[in-house]
Amino acid sequence: MNKDFELDVWSHHETVSPRERLVFLGASNLSRAFPTVVSLARSVFEGPLSIFAAKGFGRSYGLESGCFGKKSPGIFFSGIWSALQLEKTVPITAWITDIGNDLAYEVPVETIVEWVSGCVDRLQELDARIALSDLPIATLRDVSEGKFRLLRTLLFPASRLQRGELLARATALSGALQELGKTRNIPIFPASSAWYGFDPIHLRGEHHARMWSELMGLFADLVDDRHLTDDSWWLRCYLRLLQPESWTQFSVLRRAQQPNGRLLDGTTVALY
Repeated sequence: MNKDFELDVWSHHETVSPRERLVFLGASNLSRAFPTVVSLARSVFEGPLSIFAAKGFGRSYGLESGCFGKKSPGIFFSGIWSALQLEKTVPITAWITDIGNDLAYEVPVETIVEWVSGCVDRLQELDARIALSDLPIATLRDVSEGKFRLLRTLLFPASRLQRGELLARATALSGALQELGKTRNIPIFPASSAWYGFDPIHLRGEHHARMWSELMGLFADLVDDRHLTDDSWWLRCYLRLLQPESWTQFSVLRRAQQPNGRLLDGTTVALY
């Protein structure tokens, strides 16, 4: 078994002060890539780390949302912000990703920008380094009408937004993110169209490491996916089984104390 994961990681772990706090905000792309993200972060940044993530399939930045009966609060209204008020002397680096879900929920562009700007405000109050990921506009434009209707039915069955209107709103939101990045001096990361397959909003699994290598490379030198550590599948399973601070499962409220992930190098993982 890989040395970075042992079954007694809770009982024999000595608390170590983190050198850096890493914040990841996103939805399904972040959720699918999360073990890779944690592994890459531990290879790139000097540990131990405090990792904070607000993520989830179908996650919204302002609405309660989710899928398969599991729902989480909007990222802007989650408990991650009160948690970040602790350990204020530890520097923060943050990535704000997967911003397009709220378009499918038919949230006005102005409201989405308010939520994202609010996240930026809170992070900048903590002197965080921040990066934003742009929407995959090019891949959305290549989607045919028939494919759009199929994907809308599969991924967002409650949505009645038409293809032309969605593209117009996505373009407006992308422009607003570009303006936000310019006025706040925040880099905007454009994902490569080649990283997407049939699904125009979810990256293919083989490109997760490359995208996150480039995202982390905005704040670290000479980063590429060769930095990815060879974590065991036990550790990857462990990270996937961690639960957030609060969520509802078929309308039943559930909670988990945070951080509820602890690794032997002293890194902690807290989910919201």
